[in-house]
Amino acid sequence: MEWRKAVFLLIVVITLAGSFWYLYRFASQPVFHDYVSDEVWYVPASRNVLHRLGIELTYINGTTGSRGVNVIFANQSVRIEYQYEVEKLALKHGATYEREYRKFPGVYFEIPPEEYGPFIEDVRAMLPDGAYSIVPGFWYPDKDNIQNYLNLEHPFLGKDMIMLGMLLLGDSPINWRLPGVLAFVLIELLVVIATYKISRSYLAALIALAFTAGDPTLQAMSVVAMLDIHVALFVALFIALLALNRDRLAAVAVGLAGAAKLSGAFGWPVLLARAFRRERSVLGFLGTIALLPALGFLVPNLPAMVAVGPEEWFKQFLGSFRWHLSSKGGHPAASPVWQWFVNAKAFPLHYDPNVFAQTDPFLLLAMVLFLLALPWLYRRRRGILTVMGVFWSTTGFFLLQYLLGGTTQFSFYATVLVPPAAVAMGVALRELLRWEAFTESLRLYLEWLLEAKDRVRLRLGR
Repeated sequence: MEWRKAVFLLIVVITLAGSFWYLYRFASQPVFHDYVSDEVWYVPASRNVLHRLGIELTYINGTTGSRGVNVIFANQSVRIEYQYEVEKLALKHGATYEREYRKFPGVYFEIPPEEYGPFIEDVRAMLPDGAYSIVPGFWYPDKDNIQNYLNLEHPFLGKDMIMLGMLLLGDSPINWRLPGVLAFVLIELLVVIATYKISRSYLAALIALAFTAGDPTLQAMSVVAMLDIHVALFVALFIALLALNRDRLAAVAVGLAGAAKLSGAFGWPVLLARAFRRERSVLGFLGTIALLPALGFLVPNLPAMVAVGPEEWFKQFLGSFRWHLSSKGGHPAASPVWQWFVNAKAFPLHYDPNVFAQTDPFLLLAMVLFLLALPWLYRRRRGILTVMGVFWSTTGFFLLQYLLGGTTQFSFYATVLVPPAAVAMGVALRELLRWEAFTESLRLYLEWLLEAKDRVRLRLGR
């Protein structure tokens, strides 16, 4: 038995290390040294919140050693009056690069490190207070009003992760993405833990690991600084804690998942059902289903609350529901939830090299197939009901969102479905290598239908 455990652990460690190495190398290619896909919204929002909190970031060009800085004017009139003078100052201080923004009043420079401080001092001495702001770090995407954008239509934990990479390592593309690469590795580990806890099988855990490591949706979302990989991370944590029977910690985790993106909380009904069965006091019940999830949700949003004020944050949060439940127009890559199961329309993140948020039809359609054998599986491995519940609860809420008007959905939203699907796949495949799983489950379904029919007949007879 010990050699099996050793081989199992070795395979897991090699897979985790290999995943990190491959994804980090991919995300750090020179061709990706700029914004990729929706990074144009999430990264500037992270930078802007840090700027409002008084925290300065640093970007250093690896070739020239120069430091990046954005000089943003209060309006177009101020820009017309002062930009030329600021550009002369930049040349005076040996600027190695300049980028002028067209869609908002600002300009980006890269200044040699020894001249950076004097340049900032000269800009402050020349421009009147209130006419400008200085935002050190990487350049902005050239988008309307991007210098003020905070992305408050989404909760903030995913952006907290992006901010953490920027703070610790510097404001550059690979550092925005590193938290996503680490999230992928942690998802793999959490899936292994959850699967082994439910199945007590090394084989089941390795099956789940293989489906996680090879999932195209997870891979694609881990190499861009977007929110969905972080949502999947905290959903995986939620599932692992449920598998470990740590329901109150799981309650915090589902709040954290919702704090990354509201879809992360779509598995909450599973927590509600477990609390209803397990909690013996009203306080314990309310704490598990409401207070602890609220704590997990609110704490990661504190940076945004401080940046704009709690009242404004709450107003924006309430207003975001109208945004989530509205159509965003006829986007060519829009893909409603049922199309994810057959990978009908992958979302393009980058071309050459091609990065598409493709779903795995084998994995997702297996969740439909497993419903046919669920009674039998439940009798053998009761924990599978929890992960199937998270998967189908999440799917159901996406469908509800569509029905309520939020028809602009994309394939990368399915990232959140991968952890529960991978765990269920590992547990189920380990058990379903027997035909009687389906035949016995079919018999049980028929028995329940007949029992239900008899009950209805008795009630009508009365």
